[in-house]
Amino acid sequence: MSAIKFNYEYERKIRAGFIGCGAHAFRNVYPTFDYTPIDLVAVCDLNAKRAEIYRQRFGAAHMYTDYQEMIQKEKLDAVFVVLNFDREGRPLYPKIVPDLLRAGLPVWMEKPAAYTAEEVEQMLEVEAKSGQFVLVANKRYFYPTFEKAKQIIEQEVFGQPVSINGRYQLTLSPYQEDIATRTGLHWFLDICHPMSGIHYLMGEVKEMCFIDHQPSGNVQALLQFKSGAIGNLQLSSTQADTSPLERFEVIGNKHNLVIDNAMRLIYYKGSKGSGEYGKTPVYIGDNPTEGPVLWEPEFSLGQVYNKNLFLQGMVQSVNYFANAVLEGKKIERSTLHDSWHLTKIFDAFKKRSGQWISIQ
Repeated sequence: MSAIKFNYEYERKIRAGFIGCGAHAFRNVYPTFDYTPIDLVAVCDLNAKRAEIYRQRFGAAHMYTDYQEMIQKEKLDAVFVVLNFDREGRPLYPKIVPDLLRAGLPVWMEKPAAYTAEEVEQMLEVEAKSGQFVLVANKRYFYPTFEKAKQIIEQEVFGQPVSINGRYQLTLSPYQEDIATRTGLHWFLDICHPMSGIHYLMGEVKEMCFIDHQPSGNVQALLQFKSGAIGNLQLSSTQADTSPLERFEVIGNKHNLVIDNAMRLIYYKGSKGSGEYGKTPVYIGDNPTEGPVLWEPEFSLGQVYNKNLFLQGMVQSVNYFANAVLEGKKIERSTLHDSWHLTKIFDAFKKRSGQWISIQ
């Protein structure tokens, strides 16, 4: 793994515009430019005062309140888009991203991509016609723990991953009666977080079935993958707030791994001490190199790897996008097509029933 570069160390950078001057972007996206080959040229927000604050704070040359004016006046290589939701709780990206693609600009955008799969299909059509590409920033495609887990399960010794168990704190209550239509539903689009991690590790889902408990809103989603693997995602809405938010376990051929709290990765392999059953005195295996392996960050040193921007894959995502733009190549991870699959799964949650629902 190569060392990270600081922004001033890059000889080549992309000229980027940024649409959106909100709190999430301030915390988690603009700061990634310190570690990526990005020259922030212009920012845009409907609130001119806020746009000017962001322009000064992050060193852009110009600010705009109209994104169409920005992309017409500025010579840009790409655009970053981080928006909120409309009054009905639906993402705004389908209304803006197609214009950027038609203007010949690749797009890095926050998730979720859209409220319906049909909206994503329309963006996919524009993406294909434009020859450009969209990266949708589903972070788990770039988490260090998920990237390492992906490397492990692709090793021959791990064997074909046959099942996955996931847990994530999310609820269908209090909207269990009208989840498909109620306004303000954007919070449930957070299903893209656990499902993007599952998709990255296991591939596309073929069909799903749901069992839920009301009024708690706890849900078990049973999963059948196109690969033949099986799994489940537990939405554990009533777990304690002090509990780790999420946990995933992938089972292979006598090997398995656990991603705990998104930051701790445990790889279980090898065997316990040899000997006759009932008479083995030591639980530690005979070969110390074949035992379980655990990775977790430390926070004692001033490293970049223990910064949230790196732990949650934000810098990695932006770097991946920027390098693709510089090299004139399309991305293969966290694509708009990946988000289409995640939105199909969101659609299935809206229809949830005790019957299997196809995700074809």
